Amino acid sequence: MKLGEKIKQLRKRKGISQEELATMLKINRNYLSRIETGKSEPTSSILKNIAVIFSVDTNSLLDISGSESNTTDKIKYIVENCKYLHDKDLDFIVRIMTVMREEYVKINTKVD
Repeated sequence: MKLGEKIKQLRKRKGISQEELATMLKINRNYLSRIETGKSEPTSSILKNIAVIFSVDTNSLLDISGSESNTTDKIKYIVENCKYLHDKDLDFIVRIMTVMREEYVKINTKVD
């Protein structure tokens, strides 16, 4: 199931209208409609808020599972979806990756 369909299904299960959810997310109802129909992609902050509102994991919304995806698929997924992010979200991802790389180097170059 596609992301927009999942969001619509979660919304309907909770008995929340598009207008109500849009208000909760502080977005325009038309934008929410475009997300639900797959015509627009939500920003990472909107996606995070949707996950919080419906008490679900963002990975489940995005169909990300550790065992099913190989590294190449994960990299393709990241690259493909980064084009939908705002600059501030991309900057945040870059900072996270930098810290992770630095920690990886520290752990793997430690001399005992």
